[in-house]
Amino acid sequence: MKKNILLAVICLFSAGRVSSQTNDTVSVNENYIHAPILKVLKDFEMKYGMTLKYDSAAVAGFVYEGIFFSAPLQIAFERVCQEVKGLSCYVDDDGIYCLVPTKNLPRNRTKLENKRYEGNASRRNLTVTGRIKDQTNGEFLPYATVHVEGHVTIATVTNNDGYFTLYNVPSDTEVLVFKYLGYETQRFFLSPEINVANLFVELQPAVNALDEIVVVAEREDVLKIPELSVGIIQTTAAKIADLPALGEKDLFRTFQLMPGISGSNESSAGMYVRGGTPDQNLVLYDGFTIYHQEHLMGVFSAFNTNAIKDVRLHKGGFDAKHGGRLSSVMEIVGKTGNDREVNIGGDVGFLGFNAFAEVPFGNEKGSVFVAGRRSFQSFMYDKFTDVYSNTQSSGGMGGRGPGGGFNQRNQEKPESYFYDLNAKVTYNPTKRDIVSLSFFNGEDILDNSREGFGSSSTSGSITDKTNWGNIGSSLKWSRNRDNRFYTNALVSFSKYYSLRDRQNSTTTTSGGAAVMFDMNTDEHNNLWDYSLKLDNEYKISGNNRLEFGLNASIYNIDYRYVQSDTSNILNMQNSGNLFSAYIQDRWTLSGGKFTLTPGIRLSYYDVASRMYGEPRLQAFYKVNGEINLKASAGSYYQFVNRIVREDISAGSRDIWLLSDNKNIPVSRAIHYVAGGSYETKSLIFDVEAYYKKLRNLSEYTLRFAPSFTDNAGYEEFFYTGNGYSRGIDFLLQKKYGKLTGWIGYTLGETRYSFPVYGDGYFPANQDVTHEFKTVLTWKPVRDLTLSASWIYATGKPHTEPIGAYTLTTPNSGNMNFIVVDKKNNARYPDYHRMDLLAKYDLSFIRGVKSSLSVSLFNLYDYPNVWYREYAYDQSVGVTETNINLLGFTPNITLSIQLK
Repeated sequence: MKKNILLAVICLFSAGRVSSQTNDTVSVNENYIHAPILKVLKDFEMKYGMTLKYDSAAVAGFVYEGIFFSAPLQIAFERVCQEVKGLSCYVDDDGIYCLVPTKNLPRNRTKLENKRYEGNASRRNLTVTGRIKDQTNGEFLPYATVHVEGHVTIATVTNNDGYFTLYNVPSDTEVLVFKYLGYETQRFFLSPEINVANLFVELQPAVNALDEIVVVAEREDVLKIPELSVGIIQTTAAKIADLPALGEKDLFRTFQLMPGISGSNESSAGMYVRGGTPDQNLVLYDGFTIYHQEHLMGVFSAFNTNAIKDVRLHKGGFDAKHGGRLSSVMEIVGKTGNDREVNIGGDVGFLGFNAFAEVPFGNEKGSVFVAGRRSFQSFMYDKFTDVYSNTQSSGGMGGRGPGGGFNQRNQEKPESYFYDLNAKVTYNPTKRDIVSLSFFNGEDILDNSREGFGSSSTSGSITDKTNWGNIGSSLKWSRNRDNRFYTNALVSFSKYYSLRDRQNSTTTTSGGAAVMFDMNTDEHNNLWDYSLKLDNEYKISGNNRLEFGLNASIYNIDYRYVQSDTSNILNMQNSGNLFSAYIQDRWTLSGGKFTLTPGIRLSYYDVASRMYGEPRLQAFYKVNGEINLKASAGSYYQFVNRIVREDISAGSRDIWLLSDNKNIPVSRAIHYVAGGSYETKSLIFDVEAYYKKLRNLSEYTLRFAPSFTDNAGYEEFFYTGNGYSRGIDFLLQKKYGKLTGWIGYTLGETRYSFPVYGDGYFPANQDVTHEFKTVLTWKPVRDLTLSASWIYATGKPHTEPIGAYTLTTPNSGNMNFIVVDKKNNARYPDYHRMDLLAKYDLSFIRGVKSSLSVSLFNLYDYPNVWYREYAYDQSVGVTETNINLLGFTPNITLSIQLK
């Protein structure tokens, strides 16, 4: 009320009034880049003769960005009024423009609404180019969509750096619609005076909407299926916080709630996509490959969501741009940081804490972003270690951990923690160039040592220390040459490492003499990946986009497994060079209804001394504005493989090895995908059927080895097989409104055939026949978000004993043996759980964004089975013990950031 009175006083004493009926002969020529609104208003007053009414103190915090080229004065000023979020303009009784914060708009006044240009068009069949930014921090938005209102076939998507080129815009009076997941949809009104060759459009995060007068009912959902895509799912880090999570917001766990991605692998944050395994997924972080993707034996993914801007997952049938994996591709775009002002923030919960900082260079030339995360011991952390310390045969990712898990039987708690660090420097030397340097380091530390176990005559100690992780970096130069030709040049390296040192010292006392026995095991696995990439995009026309590029990678891998310092069980060093080239052409035909993308990827692998051809094809057909049909097919090869070294006695391990096309052949997959979607403004129904044919899969096991000797070659225990995966994914999603969410269902089958296990196919370890998921998110009031998820899945396969027997040894001792039948001849009980989340946006400190989240994992405490242990006793026969996954687990997280 006081501000309105003050504004009235200012209006009364305003000098030199100019009517809203301004002189249209005056033209405005200005280029505002994040200009303070006070400067803009002064320009209109001093340069162009307008007299305005506003309270300088009330509007001082607002900024404006836009370009005017010979724009009529009245139209230019009304554009300023309409495009500054949080400010409203109205015309008073004397015909004078008044500006106020929207929340202070007098009730008897109506603000000027953005409206379509009503004059005649002066340009037709335009090409509109520009960039899309986050209004709050200046970050460019990748994969945002742009289309002409009323013309759904005239559309495009921004690239990784936020650039877009929109062809065949009918005239310069059209309305452009800009959308990005988690942001307010913006309508941009073209007019003849606007320069369409270099638009800068800013979108406002939905959570930061400032309009306090009108409550907006629409709200975009957490995960999005982009239009004209096969098997692609997109999300942003800002939306992940709205879903239930195990301990803290998690990238991989969010995607596991979608159909086609297994959500019942609770002991692994890895991605099991359409019957594939985690190593068959190519995970790119700012262009370089991440090999270590999990923390805490698979409980959490290795990616800090505070360091992520956008994520795209290709579930299958991906195009020729990507290669080297059999199953899927995940593209993670790291945050570039706030290029306008310093910002800091972080989260803290029962499992750990993370923090980030953003520092601009000045003049919006770039920024520095740094984020770090570390776990700490707590009652909740101990709950995880209590569960995973009961396992006898564990190791490797996917629920085992490269360190062999918590392989112990006493009640001592292992010491462990994980951390990760992200950093990114972005610099814009010109309007057409972007240079960025990105860095990632994630590591797990495990100390499973213990002292003083044994009996009255035997004592001993075990030193068991493991650390494993990934370090990588990329330097990228992006150049928008002429709005048609865009180039990315990237050089990167990535290193995976896993080190384990285990020493078992035992002292036995007999007849007063002490006998010491030492058993040492040293195991390490290192992978170095040095890569150079060149990706180009040339837009030949509005209907034809050509993409082509080159990729060169140098791999060095070593693996060593030594017992007692002398017995080399496995000792391998291999290296190889991979050179690839690809080309694909996206054609839009039949007036935008039909889109065809043929492509091919050629790879030369010097270890095998041969060329590998990978043809790809994607096709889309728009039946009408609501129904789309889609299909894709392609051939895929994988040259770097993560193989499970099965070891029942000491714990299985995962090791990265390079294909040699002999003992470890280059694996291959052929994808076939077909489906369709029906989409309205608020709902989408999507269905995709898939079939994957797998060849040259590798496994390593000791179960068929009679004994170990120094002369035993590792090649004796590698085995090769084939397989297939087929299924169908269904998704029904409600995209808008206070209540959003989806229902997903997958019917799938994954079968392997390894001659060493017998004739015929058997269910793969990751095979799940039925998987049903439902996710609901409800926003009853502005600051409160409630969400729930429920997962049901068929139990996974395992190998069940069919009998047992006892042999008497020469020294009159007994040895028990368990007899197993065919591999994976049984299944665990069905899996199901419900998770809840309540997130409240706090406002106890003015100008500081904060929230408090309470999550409840496995709400009804259902005992889902992780695996079973079997034991044999002559008196009772074979007994089984279920080792269960986590029960009911609560967590509280507080998040705070300045901007």
